[in-house]
Amino acid sequence: MKRKKRPDTEVLRRSRDFYDWWAPFYDATNRFTARLRGASDAKERRKAVARLELSPRTRVLEVSCGTGSNLPLLREGVGEHGLVAGLDISAGMLNRCRRKLRGKRVRARLLLGDAARLPFREGSFDAVFHHGGIAEFPDKRAAMGEMARVVRPGGKVVICDAGLPPDRPARWINRQLLKLQPAYAAPPPVKLLPPKAQKVQVSWIRGDAWYMIEFVKGRETAADGSAEASRGRGPLSEM
Repeated sequence: MKRKKRPDTEVLRRSRDFYDWWAPFYDATNRFTARLRGASDAKERRKAVARLELSPRTRVLEVSCGTGSNLPLLREGVGEHGLVAGLDISAGMLNRCRRKLRGKRVRARLLLGDAARLPFREGSFDAVFHHGGIAEFPDKRAAMGEMARVVRPGGKVVICDAGLPPDRPARWINRQLLKLQPAYAAPPPVKLLPPKAQKVQVSWIRGDAWYMIEFVKGRETAADGSAEASRGRGPLSEM
């Protein structure tokens, strides 16, 4: 059997160090670039979160939660008795996130970790969200596979990141911004989605500068032909 290659730890270290350095400027940069594109950062985040179709008392995870701008929106969706978890590779981002959540009095479980090796059981969440950064991941296929693994069968995953739609002319400002980050010129990584991804949709947000991939995790089929229940409703791993 061919041994699965482990992610490059040096690449992960560089990514962690970069986001630790960028954490103090992260929110201001996102607001500024959104304005350049003629979009509202807050409105676009809310639009993306709405695609999760959250309901009270459900469990939602954000992978690469950054400074936590989306976590209050996720809390709104699941209500007081739901569960919100956020994971990020950067301790600097999570420190900013904790301060932001304290200021807004929002409860969430925060974990330091790698998107390609999520520390949760299979089927632990009703929905999984990612908003920005997957283009920089050293193993995108593994990260999306992990998002699908930890969501329950029938649960929804929404993945958003910067990119340009191939079927229409790119706006001048989007072309200029992509010169600063060439990795974001790649097409939406739909071909890397796991086999369990069903009802896949791709749309464009943030002034046609970000894609949004949505899919539902297919249900497992048991030997007798019936649908298997989720196997991961136990407690979450905590730091």
